[in-house]
Amino acid sequence: PAAKPEPTDESEKSEPEKPAPKQRAAKQPAKSPAAKPEPEAMEVESEKSETEKKLTPKQRAAKQPAKSPAAKPEPTTTASETESVSEDKSETKKQAKGARVPKQQPSKSPAPQPEPAPAPVETPAEEKPKGRPAKQPVKTDAPPAAEPEKPAPAKSAKAPAKGKAAAPAPEPEPAKPVQKGKAAPKGKPVEPEPEPEKPAVKGKAKGAPAKGAKQASKEEPEKPAKKAATVPAKATPPPKVAPKEPEVVTEPVIPMPESMLKANKLKTKRDSMRVKTAASLMKKRKLSTIQSYKRAEKYEQEYKKLEKDLIYQRRTARQAGGFFVEPEPKIALVIRIRGILGVSPKVKKILRLLRLRQLHNAVFVRLTGPMQQMLRLVEPYVTYGYPNLKTVRELIYKRGYAKIKANRIPLTDNELIRQNMARYNIICVEDIIHEIYTSGPKFKQVNRFLWPFKLSSPRGGFVKKRIHFTEGGDAGNREHFINKLVRKMN
Repeated sequence: PAAKPEPTDESEKSEPEKPAPKQRAAKQPAKSPAAKPEPEAMEVESEKSETEKKLTPKQRAAKQPAKSPAAKPEPTTTASETESVSEDKSETKKQAKGARVPKQQPSKSPAPQPEPAPAPVETPAEEKPKGRPAKQPVKTDAPPAAEPEKPAPAKSAKAPAKGKAAAPAPEPEPAKPVQKGKAAPKGKPVEPEPEPEKPAVKGKAKGAPAKGAKQASKEEPEKPAKKAATVPAKATPPPKVAPKEPEVVTEPVIPMPESMLKANKLKTKRDSMRVKTAASLMKKRKLSTIQSYKRAEKYEQEYKKLEKDLIYQRRTARQAGGFFVEPEPKIALVIRIRGILGVSPKVKKILRLLRLRQLHNAVFVRLTGPMQQMLRLVEPYVTYGYPNLKTVRELIYKRGYAKIKANRIPLTDNELIRQNMARYNIICVEDIIHEIYTSGPKFKQVNRFLWPFKLSSPRGGFVKKRIHFTEGGDAGNREHFINKLVRKMN
């Protein structure tokens, strides 16, 4: 079999196969008693189609009008047009057999608008066409002649899907404008309605479009037109309404009870009194510190004067060739060196009176006649002597504790002394030292105010506790050598 000749034109390639007469009869809609086209209009259309045949494709594209957003009217086809198209087909086939025409590549220019396919000619079902079935007429690029007498329909029919063969278009009814997706009622003519002013909807005319037209439509950028058709005008936003402020609900004022008012008054009064007392205490404290410094200076001068007097008396006695008798000591420091084993009741009672209840406890005592007799009775259990100023000061500053309400409290602040001993005109530590060293009039009160000193065991230990100090032991009176022992035990 000989190879089929290539079609001369792109429009011939895109011609779909004509369906069988039975199929056409089934697909063809029932004819309604609509008004037939006038003969004069038919003659004008036939003349236009003959002139369009002679034009080249470029001339047709130039004559094609620009796309408008308005809906396109559906053209009507006549029997004379279908005959002229079939004659044109036969001529183009003969030319293709004689000489092979090169394919025309689709230009980048905007694709021509597809022309609606003409209605197929009816053939009786009994007569079968001989040979190859005739193809559908080729769509021309020229736009259809506008008829002012007939109004255009509202919307065009849906175009066939891509990649599928287009079905033969049924014969259009010019008098009945059919809406999209709805069929016209049978047997009833519909009056034409005026064309609504709406943006153009993308759609295709009835009939199968050519393949070349499809390729051109793919290349043609229709996005700007689509945007203009689909995007509606922006509606003006509603005016912004300010949010309403929440209403402030005022609660009724409840009067304060009388008891609470009295309590508040008392509290404010106490606070004011506390502030006043604190201010007065601060003033008193400042005064007491100033007085304590002044008293310390005074006592220091007194101690120096006593020392100078003793030195002067010793020198004068030596110059005169006599002897200076030292003044008798007024106080003594007593330290317990033995425990409670083998202690007689009488000794135990004296130790309790001296407040020496524990080992290595020490107290200051005034040396009177009765006190000296008591010390002689407890000599085997204690050791005592005559402390100097340095020993008294070191003991009070380092080991001094006050007895306040039967509590042992360290002497860390002069305020403690002032609060408890101010009635005896003793406001600082220097006053206590002066009273004890000089055995002043308030010696008894100061000595009872001080807690007994708790000393440590001496560095190097005792020599012999059971033997008197004069015999080489540790018990009994050791006079001024007590200062050396205190240095070891403090």
